[in-house]
Amino acid sequence: MLRKPFLFLFASLLSIPIVSQKQLRCKRTNEFIKVDGKLDEKEWIQNKNIASDFVQLNPFPSAPISQKTEVKVIYDDEAIYIGAICYDNKDSISKVISFRDQLSARIDLFGFFIDTYNDAQNGFFFGVTSRNVQNDAKIAQEDFNFQLNLAWKSEVKITDSAWVCEIKIPYSAIRFPKKEIQNWGINFGRSISRKREEAYWNPITPDMGDYKLVQCGDLKGLNGIDPPLRLAFMPYVSSYVDQIKTNDQNTWASSFNGGMDIKYGINEALTLDVTLVPDFGQVVFDKQVLNISPFEIEFNENRQFFTEGTELFNKSDLFYSRRIGVQPNSEVTNSELTEDEYLENIDQNPRLLNATKLSGRLKNGLGIAFFNAINDVKYGTAINESTNEQRAITCSPLTNFNVLVLDQNLKNNSSVTFTNTNVMRSGHFYDANVSGLDFTLNSKNNNYFLSGYGSLSAKIYQEDNNLGHETGLNFGKQRGNFVFETEYFEQSDSYDINDLGFNRVNNKRNVELEISYREFSPKWKFANKIFTNAAIEYKRLYNPNSYIGTYFRLNGTIVSKFFHAGGIRMNGSMTESYDFFEPREWGKYFIRPTWITSSIWFSSNYQKRYALDFRLRYTAVQRENWDEYGYALENRFLITKNIFLYHEWRQDYQFNSQGYAVSFATPSITSNEILFGNRNRINTVNSIRIDYGITNRMGVIFSLRHYNSIISYNYFYKLMDNGRLENINYSGLDANGISVYDINYNAFTIDLQYRWVFSPGSELSLVWKNSIFTSNETTNTNYWDNLNNTLSEGPVNSLSLKVVYWLDYLQLKKLFQSKSKIKT
Repeated sequence: MLRKPFLFLFASLLSIPIVSQKQLRCKRTNEFIKVDGKLDEKEWIQNKNIASDFVQLNPFPSAPISQKTEVKVIYDDEAIYIGAICYDNKDSISKVISFRDQLSARIDLFGFFIDTYNDAQNGFFFGVTSRNVQNDAKIAQEDFNFQLNLAWKSEVKITDSAWVCEIKIPYSAIRFPKKEIQNWGINFGRSISRKREEAYWNPITPDMGDYKLVQCGDLKGLNGIDPPLRLAFMPYVSSYVDQIKTNDQNTWASSFNGGMDIKYGINEALTLDVTLVPDFGQVVFDKQVLNISPFEIEFNENRQFFTEGTELFNKSDLFYSRRIGVQPNSEVTNSELTEDEYLENIDQNPRLLNATKLSGRLKNGLGIAFFNAINDVKYGTAINESTNEQRAITCSPLTNFNVLVLDQNLKNNSSVTFTNTNVMRSGHFYDANVSGLDFTLNSKNNNYFLSGYGSLSAKIYQEDNNLGHETGLNFGKQRGNFVFETEYFEQSDSYDINDLGFNRVNNKRNVELEISYREFSPKWKFANKIFTNAAIEYKRLYNPNSYIGTYFRLNGTIVSKFFHAGGIRMNGSMTESYDFFEPREWGKYFIRPTWITSSIWFSSNYQKRYALDFRLRYTAVQRENWDEYGYALENRFLITKNIFLYHEWRQDYQFNSQGYAVSFATPSITSNEILFGNRNRINTVNSIRIDYGITNRMGVIFSLRHYNSIISYNYFYKLMDNGRLENINYSGLDANGISVYDINYNAFTIDLQYRWVFSPGSELSLVWKNSIFTSNETTNTNYWDNLNNTLSEGPVNSLSLKVVYWLDYLQLKKLFQSKSKIKT
């Protein structure tokens, strides 16, 4: 959900200051400032307080910037203004048109960081490209949340000797304390794409990779401003035309929707966000896969309300927003079925009635966040397998979800966080509650850290409660060339946060040690950076206290002087391992063989018009003829300054692998044994993305993805009590002689999005979605024949139009006042 684009532009920004902070004085103005990129008002011209002398972070740490950069800051009662002159030859300035919040190595960027509470942990990022494409993010310690699309203004003008950027950030877009004299942290950064150069006003050291605001300079002279009333309305209207496929018949349905989001600043720190009758129909498709593991698949959250301003909610990893309004809880649904019943005719998306979130940080550094959402009741039909009798059941009752977070900043970028999640269901269904406490303590110079966490889960039934716990402790060194981390954590077998969180598997007790060496200025003339890493992990069950396995990881990476990168990775098991989850029956276990995976990868310079990523992997498994290997090719083409093409082709092969036999139909002969199979599997991913930036406020994105997974079984085993497998004579066929275990699964999706930001915070979007999901037993086919067969199944289509308009209370008030004066 939270992105880290600084891997390309500002990757090494995160570090701890070892030099004195610079200071910049800003100047107040009472005159009107027109944001036009010219900087020709007298307030700009007469302002002699200039931020300059930028210092490189990359490619040559501590070296002066190659192109002169000058920044000035002025402010009035409404906003703060940034004026930047990025000197460069006109013909050398990047002409690439990107999308908002889409940072890449091919753009020239000016950006700045504001730490309004000066706590080195929370702030804002604003950036503008040389083509005036905006980027903004909310910063919370180590995370940048680029889903926060604020309403602000910018303009860029290109001269013969520079590109000039003028930015206006209204006070209503940010949060700051209510006091006479403001003390903000600030830093300015610039990237020059053709040189892969990153430079900053207040110097940045590259030896630490998590914290982002601790090396800001100081902004002085910002006095006499008050946090304004922050109130904005975002009404929307949308219309859909959907193709619905039922019983091989296509029908069309249309709908019209309307709703509103509201943002209200309760005070200078706290903001209330409300979504009424939300519409998420234009959200991109999930990247579906065929899952035959005993564990759930975690998908990314793409709904903007659940990704914007949620950094506090996600800090303790106890909140998984896709539990809300996406699909019914399987335990709740299955509790309504008898042993001889199955479910059909269920809508997989319980309707979200409304959602509210309150978040902010007080003057004393206490962050407060509260979230609440309500799912409507959802019904389905249960069918008796023997009699075909039908009855209506409640698949998902009326459900209330809420999250409370209290996060206190401490000295030295330390913090302590309390999180509580709660799920309440109407009727006789169970409720759930999870409480967690996390802390991070850094030494005075941030060289060392100690962190810990603990949480208690409770599933509350009518007759009893099911309690579980998690606890862990980390200690390590995080600065310098040599760093390390050691961790112990455990989860009880009854620990369950999955009603409003995500935990792939519980019942574990792990110990891990990881060491790394990082060379940011290597003496080898061909290398720009060198990174090495090694780790070992020891795993046991929590209950019973049984051995699982011991594992290792080795990594080495080199970044060349020409900004090509490559590396070698190895990981594997040091002993046979004991898998207590694969048999799907508690008390049984499967002994997995020792294995070692070796891989190499290469990534060429992303700044070039063509860039290639390549990965090759081989896994050596110490059992019979079990082999695994795979490869991936990613091609990136900058076709023109505003058209970018990305293509991925990835294949993974397994031959004679062993695992639990998952059936997709009913066999003619059943077995009472725990069935495992010897099988072959080929997974293929073929995806294409085309970005067409029409202007810096308008663009089209086309995304196509085809996922294919083919599984074919060679023969079957039964799992013995000692964890070994024994061959059995079992066909796995149905009454028609077709294997119920073999499968050819396809997920073909297209997302075509046109987006026009016609004013700050307001946009029009036109979306076409196309999908085909098929499965059959044909496993002896090549990829291209299979693709043709998939396309012949016929797609399901959806076409939608949505308009969102940003209405700011202060702007509306000013507009009405001006009209009133005209009438007078």
